[in-house]
Amino acid sequence: MTKPITTVPEAKPSTVTTPLKKRRITSLDWARGWMLIASVTVNSLLMTPAWFDHAPWQGVHPLDVIFPMFVTLSGCGLAFALGRVVKPGPLIKRFVVLMLVGLVYNAVMAWNLDVFTWRISGVLQLYAVLVALISLLHIVTKSWRGWALLTFILAIAHSTVLLSYGAGCPSGVLTKSCNPSGPLDSLILGTNHMYALGTQGYDPEGMVVITGALVSAAVGATVGHLLQAYSRRAHATGQGPEVAVRPLLLATAYFLVLAGFLKFVYPILFGADLPVMKKLWTAPFALLIGAGTTLLLLLGHLLLDRKTVSAPLRSLSYPLVSLGRNSLFVYFGSHVLMSLLNRPLFSDVSVGAWFAGLFPSQVLAQVVWTGFLLALWISLAVFFNNRKIYLRP
Repeated sequence: MTKPITTVPEAKPSTVTTPLKKRRITSLDWARGWMLIASVTVNSLLMTPAWFDHAPWQGVHPLDVIFPMFVTLSGCGLAFALGRVVKPGPLIKRFVVLMLVGLVYNAVMAWNLDVFTWRISGVLQLYAVLVALISLLHIVTKSWRGWALLTFILAIAHSTVLLSYGAGCPSGVLTKSCNPSGPLDSLILGTNHMYALGTQGYDPEGMVVITGALVSAAVGATVGHLLQAYSRRAHATGQGPEVAVRPLLLATAYFLVLAGFLKFVYPILFGADLPVMKKLWTAPFALLIGAGTTLLLLLGHLLLDRKTVSAPLRSLSYPLVSLGRNSLFVYFGSHVLMSLLNRPLFSDVSVGAWFAGLFPSQVLAQVVWTGFLLALWISLAVFFNNRKIYLRP
């Protein structure tokens, strides 16, 4: 008896695709690491030359670059963190923690125990507001094209506010006595809770400056979404990180052209001047810093965002990557530590001045002092990274 022949139905091709494994963008932590090296180094200066310190008003000094780079890189990091979903619970918690820690941070930095004159604005508070705003804007768009458009809109809006006010200033020039930060921030915050109790005529982390800093964060978000998009493409097609070179160079050109337009063309409509400056965090300033930060990220992307990285390069980059993964802790922790070391706590001489007096040369004292502090923060960052401890609110 012959057995019946049975046929096995042909398997249909599966329509379910396996999601790509989420890969961390190492270049972001690497770039943050370089920013933190610069931050700790300048904070360790026993004497800061006038040309290096923050610009008194207009213009940009080397020290003015570091925090805007931090903000741009933070915007980039938020693009990775919020690329899929925005969770309101963690967002609210992060905002509240940053605001409260910021108040304490201000009190420590100013050595002020009078809560009635505590400064409400500050670097951590600015960061808290930016995190909240960038998170909320991710509800609107999660694409690099959308963020490129948002960068343009925010830059135009901030520039319009400054130029409209500047048109009423003598010769159309924004000064400490004629700028929108003075009246607006004193109205919202109260002079007792402003920078220098409102005596400077502006607040470097007030409402006007936050709007400018939002341009920096939007630049970072644009670059972050670009990196994500082209990293996914490279991973899917088997290509390397070089696939992102052209898009990131085009993004850099976009930021530079927009900065040039806002600096040289747009002010003509108002008969006023829009300087490149940090004190009011003008859009041309934010875009120029963003362009430089994009190039730094591109370099790190080509070096480190590969499927395989050579052992020597991985070892050399590990301290920088470790710093970047605890950037908030190292950035603000180093500021607090230096504030304490530069104050005469138990005598008329600060720890920094006492240390400098141990050496026959100020240059030698500075090299040893800076080297010690860099070694301290790098060691802490590596220790935390090895144990996967990341101090974030």
